[in-house]
Amino acid sequence: MKITSSMKDKKENRYYRGWVINAWRKEDADAQLIQLQKNVMILLFIVCLVCSVGWITSPSRLTIYVPPDIQNGATMKIGTVPAPLIYSFAYEAWQEMNYWPVDGENDYKKNIDNYIPYLTPRFKSELLQEYSELKSSGQLQRIRYLQGLSGAAYDAANVKQLSSNTWEVDLAMRLTEYKNNQPVKDVEIIYPLKVIRTNVSPRNNPYGLAIAGFMSEPQRTMTYI
Repeated sequence: MKITSSMKDKKENRYYRGWVINAWRKEDADAQLIQLQKNVMILLFIVCLVCSVGWITSPSRLTIYVPPDIQNGATMKIGTVPAPLIYSFAYEAWQEMNYWPVDGENDYKKNIDNYIPYLTPRFKSELLQEYSELKSSGQLQRIRYLQGLSGAAYDAANVKQLSSNTWEVDLAMRLTEYKNNQPVKDVEIIYPLKVIRTNVSPRNNPYGLAIAGFMSEPQRTMTYI
């Protein structure tokens, strides 16, 4: 059978169109692959950026408690609270709570408000209830001082760990009160305070600790007045 020139041209045109279409398809596939690679690169860049920011800022989110005495060196795990620091926190916070330099009716309420970050909500409510009772009975019209016993110092036995985030701190202190410049109370008391770890703003409470109340009723060990 003899192939005419027109038939040959049609066959060549068909082959050419098929080649062009395949070339376009391959070009589209390559373009899609390149776009996918670009998207993956952008995603990896974002992930690396986030990881870098987290790595750079991670030290600012770590809490490391340094014990008071590091003369002989110290190895501490992140988040481990040394017992001396727990004792110091409870001592200072409780002493300031019971400092009424002018008048208990104003000073005690002000202290409770000022030390809210260092108190659990429940213990704050208990102190406010005590404030109301003392005010009703007329026992706030006086000044008060609370100090550690003379010669007393930190003792490891004063801090008992109850759980990973709870401690009992026994504070032996001397409480003195004056009314009209006359002493009306002078006693030595042991305060068994319950201290817990709490998640609060480091700006308001850099210790990360709070007083949660009494483990038992405070015990009077000596009465002078």
